Amino acid sequence: MATNSWNLWQKQLRSPLGNLVEAGEILHSRGGMIRYRYLQRYALVLITRGEGFYEDDHQRSRHLTAGDWILVLPQLGHCYRPWETGGWDEVYIMFEGPVFDAWRDAGLLTANHVTGRVADPGKWAATLRQVMNDGNTTALEKLCAFQQLLAQALEGAILTPGEDEVVVSWFADACRMLSQPGAEAKQVASAVGVNYETFRRRFQKQAGLSPHQYHVRQIVNSAARMLDTTDLKSAEIARTLGFCDEAYFSRTFKQFTGRSPRAYRQHRG
Repeated sequence: MATNSWNLWQKQLRSPLGNLVEAGEILHSRGGMIRYRYLQRYALVLITRGEGFYEDDHQRSRHLTAGDWILVLPQLGHCYRPWETGGWDEVYIMFEGPVFDAWRDAGLLTANHVTGRVADPGKWAATLRQVMNDGNTTALEKLCAFQQLLAQALEGAILTPGEDEVVVSWFADACRMLSQPGAEAKQVASAVGVNYETFRRRFQKQAGLSPHQYHVRQIVNSAARMLDTTDLKSAEIARTLGFCDEAYFSRTFKQFTGRSPRAYRQHRG
């Protein structure tokens, strides 16, 4: 398996409007983030290869694929990682300062829109790299150029007037219920008041996964966190998360992570 590679493009650019703390690229990310992390600044992470998941302490959870971005807000507990070690590449930039606080005050950097997509992730990442590596521009010019890129990323995530925010509500409720052991898609559809076939179709559109696939991935995610943060044996974890036996748990876990629970715990972090 390819090893983690970190390419730092720029660090500590300061201006009166704000700071670009660090920007770079991580190839074949090892993942291993333990729930939850709390940062003091903003960050934008763009997945350029692979897939994984995001979740936060506002009960938001989403499957991520290449082209998806993650917005990290100060003091919002969050966790994201590829499904398997070395399973994705990412471009990231950390930033802070009054200009970005103004964006947040205006409702542009909000906990309601912490994930989204860019239409052309390759072009977006290449432009960010070019901006950060340009030796002929000042810190303020780089900051202004990044704001344009930030606007491009956010444009597809901000609700436009007339969109029904009830859609967001039922989806968040469905995600919370499907993240629980023993959850069944038909029961969740009934709980959110949507016909099952309509629910399945709409959920697939929002999450990129069927309700069942989402449920299994979330349970595997919970198992990974338990392996990361507790000393519980696999049999105990399997029983806690509703698997019929340890063998089925181990097969399912390996299917989604590429490793057995035992191997995962040995290589954690």
